[in-house]
Amino acid sequence: MELLSLQFDPRHLDAHLIGAGQAALMMARQFQGLDLALTLHGEMMPALATLAREEGWRCVDDMPRTGQLWVVATGSAAEDARWAETARQSHIGVHVPGCPELSTVRLPVRTRALAPETPRALRRGHVSLVGAGPGDPGLLTLRALERLREADVVIHDRLVSPEILALANPQARRLYVGKARSAHSVPQEGINQSLVDWARGGYQVVRLKGGDPFIFGRGGEELQALAAAKLSFEVVPGITAATGISAYTGIPLTHRDHAQSVRFVTGHLRNGTCDLDWQTLAAPGQTLVFYMGLGTLDTLCEQLIQHGLSGSTPIALVEQGTTARQRLHTGTLENLPGRLADLKAAPPTLIIVGEVVNLHETLGWFATQTAKSLGWATGKHPSPLPLADSR
Repeated sequence: MELLSLQFDPRHLDAHLIGAGQAALMMARQFQGLDLALTLHGEMMPALATLAREEGWRCVDDMPRTGQLWVVATGSAAEDARWAETARQSHIGVHVPGCPELSTVRLPVRTRALAPETPRALRRGHVSLVGAGPGDPGLLTLRALERLREADVVIHDRLVSPEILALANPQARRLYVGKARSAHSVPQEGINQSLVDWARGGYQVVRLKGGDPFIFGRGGEELQALAAAKLSFEVVPGITAATGISAYTGIPLTHRDHAQSVRFVTGHLRNGTCDLDWQTLAAPGQTLVFYMGLGTLDTLCEQLIQHGLSGSTPIALVEQGTTARQRLHTGTLENLPGRLADLKAAPPTLIIVGEVVNLHETLGWFATQTAKSLGWATGKHPSPLPLADSR
C-alpha cells in the first residue's frame, strides 16, 4: 500500500497515548522534547507519570473517544488490536509500535542525538545479533560485552537478565520485545521492522537474545529482514542453554559410555503442536535436549516411551539454569511428569533425556557451590531454598 507522507506541528496535534505500563513508557520517551499536545490515558506507572509531569502532558483515567492520532501501547496484543480497530472505525489515525499491520500511521524513529562530532545522518547503521548466554552474566563473551558498550540501541528479549543489561552503554535506549508462551509483547514481524528502522536511522543496534541467537532464537528470520533491506549486520554467538545448563548441572551431553550423539529439539512447533520425528528421537545411545518443553512434558515422555525408549530412561528438568535460582528435578520418563504435576516450575526451563542424566550425582557442582556462598550449607540461613531437587 502506498503511504501519504505528512508533517505536523506537534503543538497542534491532538495525540493520545493508550497504555500505562512499560510499553507505553518506551513509546512516550519517543515524544520527549517535542512540545507535543499529548494526553495519556489510564492509571500510570510511576516512571510514566513522572515523565508526563516533566513534559506537561495531560493524564486522565478515562479512554479517548476523539482525536487526530491514537498511539496504542497497552502491553497486550489483544488490547492493542481492539483499540486499533476502534480507531479505524472512528476514522482516527492509529499507530501501534511494532505492528504495521494494525497501524494506519507510521511514526519515524526518534531518540537522543549522537555525539556532535559524528552526526547520525552521516553514520552507517549496523545491527549486531548478540547471544547473551543462558543466564549467568559471567558467560557473556568478550565481543558481546564490547558491542553492548558501543550500542546506541539495545533490543532485548525476556530471557536477558538485568545484570547483563546493566553492562550496556548507559546512554543506550533499551527496548523490550520479550516473548512468553502465548504472550508476545511485540510480534516477530514488528521486531524485524524495528531492527530495519533503527539501522536505517544510522544507529548501532544490539539485538540481544538469551542463549545463542541461531539455536531456536529466530535469529535467522531477523537477519533475513536486514539482508532484504541491504543493511549491515553481524552475529556474535552465545553459549546456548543446552551447553551452559549441561555444565552447571553436571550432566555431560555426550559421554563415551552413555551417549555418542546429542540432539537439540524444540518442545513446540510454529503451529503450536508437538508433532516430532519420535521414532528417530527414541533411538538409543543419544542425549535429547528439549527447549521450550515445559508445557508439553507429558506428551514428550509418553511419545518417547511409545516409540521404544524404556520408561526407566533418566530425564532432568532444569529451571532457570546457570543462575542462583537454578533448580534441578530428575526422574524417569515414567515418573517425572507425575512428580512435577503440582509444581509451578519457573521458566525458562530445559529438559534433558538420556543415561547421562545420572552423572549429575557425581559431577554436579554449581548448586553446592551456590549454597555455600549464601551460608545455607553452614546453617546460617533458617530456611534453605531447594536449588537442587533430585526427587
